[in-house]
Amino acid sequence: MFIDPYRINEKENKLFNRARKKILNYFDLFFYFVEHNLRNDVEKLGLHLHEINATKLGYTTKGARPNGRGFCQRDLLCIFDEVIKIKDYIEDMPDILILAQNVGPDKVSDLTTNIIYEELLEFTIGIINKYDLGIELRSKKKWIFDINKQEWGKKTVLVPHIDSEEILFLPIEMVVHCEIFSYTNVYTQLVYPFYKNNTAVHGLIRLLKDGEERPDCKKIREKYQKRRDVVMEFKQNYPDEYNAYKKKMIEKYWGNTES
Repeated sequence: MFIDPYRINEKENKLFNRARKKILNYFDLFFYFVEHNLRNDVEKLGLHLHEINATKLGYTTKGARPNGRGFCQRDLLCIFDEVIKIKDYIEDMPDILILAQNVGPDKVSDLTTNIIYEELLEFTIGIINKYDLGIELRSKKKWIFDINKQEWGKKTVLVPHIDSEEILFLPIEMVVHCEIFSYTNVYTQLVYPFYKNNTAVHGLIRLLKDGEERPDCKKIREKYQKRRDVVMEFKQNYPDEYNAYKKKMIEKYWGNTES
């Protein structure tokens, strides 16, 4: 399970709205640095990134403890390097999440957790207080991303602990198996259905006994496999359909991103 940054419903309350704006700000900064090839700035942007095990999310085997080595500044730089390779094919942050190599749901989830860590802490403490859970809160210094200064700063915060482990509760709507802007989801929701419903594009059909034509789904899947390069080719060949889908998803989950 992973956190999907685009499933944060800012209409729920001011806390989620703040989290959404912080993500937008961070993503806009990263995209600006990509546009202007500012790798040193990305290095600063990722300076204090780390895997936050308190969420208990990711690829960790059930019953095993996360090892804490899965995400750091180096990963953001690797994403930047991959994005630069396809710079001519991307227009925004969703394109990066969909099309760039080495951008998986685990890294997007870890990055999102780092960006909105303070908001997730506030959400967690709110749940603890609401249901009188009696979970211990310890004062700790943490690196927090400042949306106004656009940099990381150390801040003393209250961190919930069970025994010796830090914990974070998450809004259930944010936690998913597949993020909206991943190549797998775009393939499943857009690319494959498009080719299945537009057989004139490829001519992959089969004839029923009564002569009726039907899409040959097996051959369509063989020709257009679930891969990033197939999704990228679709974007190049059918930009209107691709951009309409992307716009629809942003509006559905985030509404007006200018607010």
